[in-house]
Amino acid sequence: MATKAVNPETRRSKLERKERAILDAARAVFVEHGFDGARVSEIARRAQIGEGTIYSYYESKAELMLAVLQQFWDGLTREAEAVMASVAADGFFDRLRALAQYHLNILILNADFINLSFALRRNNSEVSVSRDHLRQYVAVFDRLFLRGQDRGELRQDAVLWQARDIFYGSLEYSGRSIEMTLDSDHKVREQAPVVEQMVALFRSHYGVIDKADAKDSSMFDQLAQKLDQLSDKFDALSERLS
Repeated sequence: MATKAVNPETRRSKLERKERAILDAARAVFVEHGFDGARVSEIARRAQIGEGTIYSYYESKAELMLAVLQQFWDGLTREAEAVMASVAADGFFDRLRALAQYHLNILILNADFINLSFALRRNNSEVSVSRDHLRQYVAVFDRLFLRGQDRGELRQDAVLWQARDIFYGSLEYSGRSIEMTLDSDHKVREQAPVVEQMVALFRSHYGVIDKADAKDSSMFDQLAQKLDQLSDKFDALSERLS
């Protein structure tokens, strides 16, 4: 009797679905109990599989944690790149606004897991390679910034790493502030003003002044200088007449 052939695509899909279930359950358990307090048996229970099945995918809890981190940050990278591609306007500041909105929202929605991943980077050498996936994510900003310089939208003397730290550091702090007000009696802080302030900061500090604006600014400076000279002459005349 001939045996029925197994569709390799169907089998692969089942394996991938099972792996996603493991990673989703692991992320929830790691967030609730931390890396040290998490138990593989609890992860298996939530994924509705045997504990031995997890070890057929991952040799250790540390390797599982790394897989969860990789899935998270790689997913954010793909989403951030999709956000950049979806912006109708091609200019730097429109795309910066979209990236800032995306990143701030991600920080708020995933605050617990992001805090855990940063803590692991500081305290657990077993999962320190997760910074490679973080670099891939922040590189979305790097490419946007360098493109802005190439197109002449940003100052050529602007330092990339400083701009990157301002962008991500400020949004991280604001995200924490907003997230802390969600379950409190304080007035909930809005995301939109934070994003607009970030765009305004980059525009004023890194943006290249338009030639027309530069001309108007130069004329204003010349006029102000002439007014100062006239004021000095009036003061000198007043002293002679007194």
